[in-house]
Amino acid sequence: MVKKCYYALMVMLMALVSVGFAACGNDDSDLEIALIVGTWQYDNPEMFDDAILLFQFTKDRKFHQVAKYIGAEGTPDYFAFHGTYTVKGYKLIVTIDPTPLFNDESETIEFSYSVEGDKLELLSNGETITLKRVNASAIEPYL
Repeated sequence: MVKKCYYALMVMLMALVSVGFAACGNDDSDLEIALIVGTWQYDNPEMFDDAILLFQFTKDRKFHQVAKYIGAEGTPDYFAFHGTYTVKGYKLIVTIDPTPLFNDESETIEFSYSVEGDKLELLSNGETITLKRVNASAIEPYL
Protein backbone atom coordinates (compact mmCIF):
# COMPACT_ATOMS: atom_id res chain seq x y z
CA MET A 1 0.00 0.00 0.00
CA VAL A 2 2.81 2.40 0.85
CA LYS A 3 4.47 1.71 -2.52
CA LYS A 4 1.22 2.50 -4.37
CA CYS A 5 0.79 5.78 -2.46
CA TYR A 6 4.44 6.68 -3.06
CA TYR A 7 4.09 5.89 -6.77
CA ALA A 8 0.87 7.94 -7.06
CA LEU A 9 2.50 10.85 -5.23
CA MET A 10 5.52 10.74 -7.57
CA VAL A 11 3.27 10.67 -10.66
CA MET A 12 1.29 13.68 -9.37
CA LEU A 13 4.49 15.54 -8.52
CA MET A 14 5.92 14.89 -11.99
CA ALA A 15 2.66 16.09 -13.56
CA LEU A 16 2.79 19.32 -11.52
CA VAL A 17 6.42 19.95 -12.42
CA SER A 18 5.67 19.36 -16.11
CA VAL A 19 2.77 21.82 -16.02
CA GLY A 20 5.00 24.35 -14.24
CA PHE A 21 7.68 24.11 -16.92
CA ALA A 22 5.13 24.38 -19.72
CA ALA A 23 3.62 27.48 -18.13
CA CYS A 24 7.03 29.10 -17.75
CA GLY A 25 7.77 28.49 -21.43
CA ASN A 26 4.52 30.13 -22.49
CA ASP A 27 5.11 33.11 -20.20
CA ASP A 28 8.55 33.70 -21.70
CA SER A 29 7.13 33.67 -25.23
CA ASP A 30 4.34 36.06 -24.23
CA LEU A 31 6.89 38.33 -22.55
CA GLU A 32 9.13 38.35 -25.63
CA ILE A 33 6.17 39.22 -27.84
CA ALA A 34 4.93 41.88 -25.40
CA LEU A 35 8.24 43.72 -25.79
CA ILE A 36 7.73 44.36 -29.50
CA VAL A 37 3.94 44.63 -29.67
CA GLY A 38 3.09 48.13 -30.78
CA THR A 39 3.64 50.63 -33.55
CA TRP A 40 7.17 51.72 -34.42
CA GLN A 41 8.54 54.41 -36.73
CA TYR A 42 11.74 54.59 -38.74
CA ASP A 43 12.31 58.11 -39.97
CA ASN A 44 15.46 58.63 -42.05
CA PRO A 45 15.03 61.33 -44.73
CA GLU A 46 18.57 60.77 -46.05
CA MET A 47 17.82 57.17 -46.90
CA PHE A 48 14.19 57.36 -48.01
CA ASP A 49 13.68 60.87 -49.48
CA ASP A 50 11.43 62.16 -46.69
CA ALA A 51 9.53 58.88 -46.41
CA ILE A 52 8.34 57.65 -43.05
CA LEU A 53 8.30 53.92 -42.43
CA LEU A 54 5.85 52.57 -39.88
CA PHE A 55 5.86 49.03 -38.50
CA GLN A 56 3.22 47.40 -36.35
CA PHE A 57 3.43 44.14 -34.44
CA THR A 58 0.12 42.99 -32.93
CA LYS A 59 -0.55 40.65 -29.99
CA ASP A 60 -1.98 38.06 -32.38
CA ARG A 61 1.37 37.95 -34.25
CA LYS A 62 0.33 40.01 -37.26
CA PHE A 63 2.82 42.34 -38.94
CA HIS A 64 2.11 45.52 -40.92
CA GLN A 65 4.52 47.91 -42.61
CA VAL A 66 3.55 51.19 -44.24
CA ALA A 67 5.79 53.61 -46.12
CA LYS A 68 4.38 57.13 -46.42
CA TYR A 69 6.06 59.34 -49.01
CA ILE A 70 5.50 62.18 -51.46
CA GLY A 71 4.37 60.80 -54.83
CA ALA A 72 5.39 61.89 -58.33
CA GLU A 73 2.72 64.59 -58.48
CA GLY A 74 3.79 65.98 -55.11
CA THR A 75 0.86 64.41 -53.30
CA PRO A 76 1.17 62.12 -50.29
CA ASP A 77 1.11 58.42 -51.10
CA TYR A 78 1.87 55.15 -49.36
CA PHE A 79 2.37 51.43 -49.83
CA ALA A 80 1.79 48.67 -47.31
CA PHE A 81 3.00 45.16 -46.57
CA HIS A 82 1.28 42.69 -44.28
CA GLY A 83 2.22 39.33 -42.81
CA THR A 84 2.96 37.49 -39.59
CA TYR A 85 5.84 37.23 -37.16
CA THR A 86 7.30 34.95 -34.51
CA VAL A 87 9.78 35.60 -31.74
CA LYS A 88 12.36 33.02 -30.69
CA GLY A 89 14.73 34.29 -28.04
CA TYR A 90 16.38 37.37 -29.51
CA LYS A 91 15.30 36.51 -33.05
CA LEU A 92 12.35 38.18 -34.76
CA ILE A 93 11.16 36.30 -37.83
CA VAL A 94 8.83 38.24 -40.15
CA THR A 95 6.95 36.58 -43.01
CA ILE A 96 5.60 39.09 -45.51
CA ASP A 97 2.55 38.10 -47.54
CA PRO A 98 2.73 38.23 -51.36
CA THR A 99 1.83 41.59 -52.92
CA PRO A 100 0.98 42.17 -56.58
CA LEU A 101 3.49 45.00 -57.08
CA PHE A 102 6.52 43.73 -55.14
CA ASN A 103 6.64 39.97 -54.58
CA ASP A 104 4.76 36.98 -55.98
CA GLU A 105 5.61 34.74 -53.02
CA SER A 106 5.78 35.27 -49.30
CA GLU A 107 9.16 36.38 -48.04
CA THR A 108 10.70 35.60 -44.66
CA ILE A 109 13.25 37.89 -43.02
CA GLU A 110 15.06 37.11 -39.78
CA PHE A 111 16.30 39.87 -37.48
CA SER A 112 18.20 39.94 -34.24
CA TYR A 113 16.44 42.46 -32.06
CA SER A 114 16.67 44.35 -28.80
CA VAL A 115 14.21 46.62 -27.03
CA GLU A 116 15.30 49.36 -24.67
CA GLY A 117 12.57 51.68 -23.48
CA ASP A 118 10.84 53.11 -26.55
CA LYS A 119 13.53 51.97 -28.99
CA LEU A 120 13.55 48.77 -31.00
CA GLU A 121 16.74 47.83 -32.82
CA LEU A 122 16.60 45.36 -35.68
CA LEU A 123 19.79 43.83 -37.06
CA SER A 124 19.87 41.96 -40.36
CA ASN A 125 22.70 41.41 -42.85
CA GLY A 126 25.03 43.62 -40.81
CA GLU A 127 22.71 46.64 -40.88
CA THR A 128 20.97 48.03 -37.82
CA ILE A 129 17.64 49.84 -38.01
CA THR A 130 16.52 51.79 -34.95
CA LEU A 131 12.79 52.35 -34.55
CA LYS A 132 10.99 54.48 -32.00
CA ARG A 133 7.63 53.58 -30.46
CA VAL A 134 4.76 55.80 -31.65
CA ASN A 135 1.02 55.91 -31.14
CA ALA A 136 -0.97 53.30 -33.10
CA SER A 137 -2.99 56.11 -34.69
CA ALA A 138 0.04 56.82 -36.93
CA ILE A 139 -0.49 53.60 -38.91
CA GLU A 140 -4.19 52.78 -38.45
CA PRO A 141 -5.51 54.90 -41.38
CA TYR A 142 -3.40 52.81 -43.79
CA LEU A 143 -4.41 49.33 -42.63
